[in-house]
Amino acid sequence: MFERILVAVDGSEHALKAVDLAVDLAQKYGAELAIVSVYRPLKVPDSTHSLVRSRAAAQPTAELKALAKEVVAEAVERADKLGVPGRGMVERGHPARTIVETAERFDADAIVMGSRGLGDMGGLLLGSVSHKVSSLAKCSVIIIK
Repeated sequence: MFERILVAVDGSEHALKAVDLAVDLAQKYGAELAIVSVYRPLKVPDSTHSLVRSRAAAQPTAELKALAKEVVAEAVERADKLGVPGRGMVERGHPARTIVETAERFDADAIVMGSRGLGDMGGLLLGSVSHKVSSLAKCSVIIIK
């Protein structure tokens, strides 16, 4: 049923559960596993009147990319320990669209992801990304709580 599974991660508890399920499915079906984290650099607000800047907006692109790499490395290590080698990928762009585009390039039969991400980490999986992915994807989408 599944030959290629893409799991989207952001370091949240739900994402780790998604890795576990993706590994289980990969073992059951002998599927190839890819793990992706998407970062989206946020623009610093133009207004000089703001007294508060979000942590995410203050982080340069390089830091967000490094954070995404750490998240992917942790997920790949988790998958390896559970017995399935995972191919790690870090992508830049709009989270939902980029996850779907990555799944298409990988020719994924399924996308596995958490229902909620780490919204305060801006640039990784945000808010309603799982809903958008499920609407845009041409393959099956499995959302973990």
